[in-house]
Amino acid sequence: MRHGVGCMARVAAAMAVTAGLAACASSNAPSSEKAARGAPHPPAPAADDWRALMMLPFGTLLKDVPYPLGEIVVFHDAADEAGAREDRDCYTLREAAPPRFFGRQVEEYSLCFSRDRLNRVEASVSLPAESASAQFAAACAEWQRRGAPAPGTGSADTGASDRCEVRDGTTEVDARLATSEGSAAPAVFIALADSDPVRGAGP
Repeated sequence: MRHGVGCMARVAAAMAVTAGLAACASSNAPSSEKAARGAPHPPAPAADDWRALMMLPFGTLLKDVPYPLGEIVVFHDAADEAGAREDRDCYTLREAAPPRFFGRQVEEYSLCFSRDRLNRVEASVSLPAESASAQFAAACAEWQRRGAPAPGTGSADTGASDRCEVRDGTTEVDARLATSEGSAAPAVFIALADSDPVRGAGP
């Protein structure tokens, strides 16, 4: 009987040591592993963030585009005082799905190249008639908060403006709320243009 008690005592002691080692190993787990387990997930980008439209960075060469491109549309800038015009070749996506904007699938999307380098993105997306003005005004206010309003842009706070022009770094954002010709529903038409003179100069 005394022998059985001794065995039980040794078993209990062994179990205690094992538990202690496990606790020690857990407390000594790499800090990066602990951080990964406890780190919060980064917030998802806002549905009306224009950066979602940038599938490729400005300056990307036409030959380096990883997506099959569709038909070409020639885009002309307004003539300047000297009468010169800058031509751009604009392509649609042939197979890849365009990005989402304002929580909806973009209906029209094109990538425009000057000197074979991406320097403009154009897109449009329809919005619900009952909330289009409020959504556009809120988006414009956020774009202006993160960037700088272009001179002459209407105040987004009033919700009365249907045009929003913002400069954010070297990206010029020009958006307007208008009626879509295809569906007669309100839609946001937006153009993102690269104003970086180094990329614009090309090789």
